[in-house]
Amino acid sequence: AAEWFTGPGDLLGLDRDPDSHKGDNGEVLVVGGGPYTGAPTLSAMAALRAGADLVRVACPESVAGAVQGFSPSLIVRALPGDRVGPAHVDRVASLAAESDVTVLGPGLGGGDGAREFVREFLTGYDGRGVVDADALRVVPEVDTDADLICTPHQGELVDMGGERASDPDERAELVDEFAGGLGHTLLVKGAVDVVADGDETRLNRTGNPGMTVGGTGDVLAGTVGALAAVTEPFRAAAVGAYAVGRAGDAAAEANGAGLVATDLPDRLPEAMRDE
Repeated sequence: AAEWFTGPGDLLGLDRDPDSHKGDNGEVLVVGGGPYTGAPTLSAMAALRAGADLVRVACPESVAGAVQGFSPSLIVRALPGDRVGPAHVDRVASLAAESDVTVLGPGLGGGDGAREFVREFLTGYDGRGVVDADALRVVPEVDTDADLICTPHQGELVDMGGERASDPDERAELVDEFAGGLGHTLLVKGAVDVVADGDETRLNRTGNPGMTVGGTGDVLAGTVGALAAVTEPFRAAAVGAYAVGRAGDAAAEANGAGLVATDLPDRLPEAMRDE
């Protein structure tokens, strides 16, 4: 069971080096926003609370002020216009080159311009990334050298070409097979999360029904992004699922059915303690 399910032991070894300097614990770029402002902000705040030293948000100038207004801890890089599109590929690629991990998709929207941006960016990107929301469906059709962690719920998994199943063991087998063909790590969200990369598979049982509220997936993407800056992708996905579910359980205990996504980031530091 300890090998199959995530647990507190997965948190061991994530402590900071006491001699580390600013940036040594991860620099994360979140790319999104336009139709939405909350999604990229939740991802960015979660990345900070999950331990990243620096988090930049690349978002359209139409929402940049609102994103910056959430916290002075965020570094906002405004992109011209009100939607992310192909014209922004070079600028985002330059920002991504300065970061350890790029979180792509929160609040991006599903228009043709956004999809073309994702396609062009991933085609030229060879770094580590977390892909979420509307950016997910582009991944199977792109030839990329990037090392990606994709975080779909079951409906988004089907949109990507995967299969869904109600039985957790059967679902784990299907996700692992799809991840192997895709060549990337998958974290499929559900009552029981499945993490697979074609070689390894883990299940996560933390979390609760209150986490179906909008925005919790954005928190997960940012958390996994911060972890992927300091550990390998499969482990980052497994630990991220466990920690965010644990934070959600603490939020549900405090707020019951009134849980909202903004309850989660501030609970991440405690959720990630290996105690």
